[in-house]
Amino acid sequence: MNTSDVQYTQISKYLIGEIVSKRLAENQIIHINEISRITGISRFKVNEVLCSLSKNEILKFIPNTGYFLKPLNLKTIQDTFKTLILLETKLIESIDFDNFDFESNLFFLNKLKKVEHISQYLDLNLTFHRSLRLNSTNTTIELFLEQLYTKLFFIDVMVHIDLNELKAILERKYELLESLRNSKKHTAIYMLKLVWEDHLQCTTKAQRKFINTRV
Repeated sequence: MNTSDVQYTQISKYLIGEIVSKRLAENQIIHINEISRITGISRFKVNEVLCSLSKNEILKFIPNTGYFLKPLNLKTIQDTFKTLILLETKLIESIDFDNFDFESNLFFLNKLKKVEHISQYLDLNLTFHRSLRLNSTNTTIELFLEQLYTKLFFIDVMVHIDLNELKAILERKYELLESLRNSKKHTAIYMLKLVWEDHLQCTTKAQRKFINTRV
């Protein structure tokens, strides 16, 4: 990852932490100076990252006012998952798994199953997906996937998705990796779609519950 990617991830993780701790909510303004002070990243770069997050439909920008956490809707959630399935399918098709470190990735999955906090889960999950992309020969989709994973993590914390349900989804990733280990890409791609469909169901269920609690 280059410096820009690291800063994008660092600021995203900071904002996710603020959402988890309920210090940041929908339509609440985001303070650039505070992010710069806490992360040690320049105001210019913070603004650049926030601009990227607004293009990714995580934040919204109001001229002469600033950036705000954008409210979620079902279409945004569904579109995110639809794009993830498409890009991850292309990713798996482009990976050469002959020298792939399956044991390390299965270790990641085991570690993910033991985490007790949503922010830890998101951090490890991002690392897991990044390890898959490092083996890809299709570099054009890597940045898009990084941004999509980040967007998905924002969505999950905003709707207060159940961590145990996320962990249950990981069982499907075991099957996915085992298929890839056995050179069965078609099976892995099928499993991939099931994983994301399960995740989408959990997320939309959490969103409906979240909306109902606000009414």
